[in-house]
Amino acid sequence: MNNQNPNKPPKSKFYTTTPLPKHRGKHSKKNFNTPNNNSIIKKSIKFKSDDQQPKQRKHTNTTNLTKRTKPIYQKHTQAATIQQKPLFRNIPTESQEILQSFDTLLQHIKPLSSKQLLELPHNIKALSHQLTDERSTRHTGYMNQTTLLSAYTNYFMWWNLMRLTHLFAGLPAKAFESLKENDFCLDLGSGPLTLPVALWLSRPELRKLKLTFYCVDLSTTALSLGEEIFLSVVAATNRKSPNPSDPWNIIRIKGNTDTTLNHDVSAVFCANMFNELFWNSTTPLESDAKKYANMLRRYAQKKALIMVVEPGIPRAAQFVSLLRDNFLRNEYSIISPCPHEKTCPMNGKRGNKWCHFVLSTANAPKKLQKLSDISKLSKDRATLSFIIVRPKVNSETAIATTTNNVKDTKTYIRVVSDPVRIPGKGVGRYACAPWGLTLVMEPPTSFSGSLIPVNLTTEQVYHLPIDKKTGAKILYF
Repeated sequence: MNNQNPNKPPKSKFYTTTPLPKHRGKHSKKNFNTPNNNSIIKKSIKFKSDDQQPKQRKHTNTTNLTKRTKPIYQKHTQAATIQQKPLFRNIPTESQEILQSFDTLLQHIKPLSSKQLLELPHNIKALSHQLTDERSTRHTGYMNQTTLLSAYTNYFMWWNLMRLTHLFAGLPAKAFESLKENDFCLDLGSGPLTLPVALWLSRPELRKLKLTFYCVDLSTTALSLGEEIFLSVVAATNRKSPNPSDPWNIIRIKGNTDTTLNHDVSAVFCANMFNELFWNSTTPLESDAKKYANMLRRYAQKKALIMVVEPGIPRAAQFVSLLRDNFLRNEYSIISPCPHEKTCPMNGKRGNKWCHFVLSTANAPKKLQKLSDISKLSKDRATLSFIIVRPKVNSETAIATTTNNVKDTKTYIRVVSDPVRIPGKGVGRYACAPWGLTLVMEPPTSFSGSLIPVNLTTEQVYHLPIDKKTGAKILYF
């Protein structure tokens, strides 16, 4: 491809840049070192006699000169549109309509009076404090309280459905291939059945299966309301579907992480539960992660998938990263989101980046956004950290499961962060790559969670420039 400016990268190619010479910045002045004392030659130097004054300044000793060079872009892929696989995808139309009017569905199930609706924003704000900065004051069975349960379902469950439905919709087909007819699944910390509802809304192909969900929680009130919500959502999708499906069987169990089940399960789900367990724990986070990872593996069958979703905050992301380490040591393969199975470069430890993904709230239900504003909890982004794993079969790798049904040997990077403005360089996003933390200079269509194939040799990776602040390798498009 011919460009007028050879140093400007075409939009459809991957590039790296050759770094500027040492001690030279983009806007630094020219330094010319003399052989004698390395002093800077200035234009204002005055000579004692005319024969000492050169007619034109020339530098013959090029070995002592530091020349200003421009970045050289090196092509790494063929000219083509950048192939990106988004992490979040839209859900089916009928599911979107249900999500848009989720408050109406709740009103049909458990109506709130005018006074209760007026007090709802205050109760939401109060519960928000109990779930964040006032965790130590929250009772274990807080969802047994009618006021708090109403606040949770009308606000927090609604937002969680937004996150989970778009995440489930974007996962590869192989993520749920272990689920077969008449299988059993486990949802730990189910609450009002947020995860089964989200899975039903986002994966229509699973509605055809006769699944049984063990829904475990300490609050029987939340479980009972959750089953009503689930059945109402199933009825709503069936009314708009040419092929109605029978609802999954729900078995409500009051219990905790030590609950005994009657059947082996093919999938273990856990969303937004562990942060309530480890946050006020006096034991090190590493010990808690090891304990809970072992617990999850005890519940799972030989081929059962395990999925954990937590809030996209540093401590929760660190916990998920520690779970990841435990799973890998026990011969599990990562389905998503990791593009590799090497050391996690975004483990959330002090001073490190943390692995979390950002979903824009621009398309969130208008009524939910309005309720957020009234409750003084406005959101412009929704974040989460998660991991999905399953036992390895025949030495399979994460790449084979991450790229849907096609096994290949390409290298992938996963874009993670929000856009970050880099002084003197432009806008970029931090990403996870097999070689470690990477700063991807912003392509026009990049989003948090995008999975991008790259074709870099080991030598090219070695020569990628380094971001001085974070130590990340810089990759230009």
